[in-house]
Amino acid sequence: MIHPAARVQIAIVTVLLIVVYWAPIRGLLVSRWINDGNWSHGFLIPVFSLYFLYMRRDAFSLVRASPNYLGAVILILALAMYFSFAWVIPMGYPQGVSIVVSIFGLTLLLGGWPVVRVAWFPIVFLLLAIPLPHRVYVELSRPLREWSSMAGATLMPVFMSGLHTQAQALVIDYLTPDGRTGQLNVEQACSGMRLLMSFLTIGLAMSYLGDRPMWQRWVMVACCIPIAVFCNTVRVTVTGLLTVAGRTDLAQGTPHQVLGIVMLGLALGLFWLLGYVLSNLWVDVADDTQSEGSVDGEGSSER
Repeated sequence: MIHPAARVQIAIVTVLLIVVYWAPIRGLLVSRWINDGNWSHGFLIPVFSLYFLYMRRDAFSLVRASPNYLGAVILILALAMYFSFAWVIPMGYPQGVSIVVSIFGLTLLLGGWPVVRVAWFPIVFLLLAIPLPHRVYVELSRPLREWSSMAGATLMPVFMSGLHTQAQALVIDYLTPDGRTGQLNVEQACSGMRLLMSFLTIGLAMSYLGDRPMWQRWVMVACCIPIAVFCNTVRVTVTGLLTVAGRTDLAQGTPHQVLGIVMLGLALGLFWLLGYVLSNLWVDVADDTQSEGSVDGEGSSER
């Protein structure tokens, strides 16, 4: 249980941390979450982290805080990192990372390794709320866009007889059965990065909270990426078919956004199905053997 004096210390350092980092929190994080749809999930990350800590409240009550001054060193390095990238070499992303490092350093300083072992995941989880540099984000989204282009060009003729398509990098050339030609450009918004980031956030949260063996949690986290890519492929294919069919009114604007929400629902459904398979496909052999042994033993005693 947290001592009242420790609670006062935590409150004080939390306020001081907010004061020091108010500029990047407001300008680099909250502003980006509001104005950039690719990072609108950022508002949920701190809420998830607080919920994770709340769920581990019993574990916190069992550990004994043992302050470690290595945390002070980490905190000093984090502050130096912040001021360096705020004033000397202005870069937004390292400033955001320094916030998470500072939280880790303060946790180690006030609670020591026993507390860090319980709180490390909610702290690291905060990194998902820090927007990547725009150039890095674009470079990461390009392979996904090229994959979506290639997959869409392959699948569209399957659902539209007589349609011929060919993918060239980010563009899909098509020839309809009635002789119409055109091009479909896979925009950055359709790369799947937004879906991937949102679903990865939800997948990590569900894997952490789930009562599963560790190997199953890692499998579920690893499957977040192929599930998100598959759902985005479905979205690009459907959008392409609607455009070729002349229903551009359904391929853009609000209907297109609704389709994205539907794909997130599909991703969650596939994730739930994966969890169901993992829970029911493998049987604990040791328990079965023990149960059979118990039955045999009872049978022997009856005889």
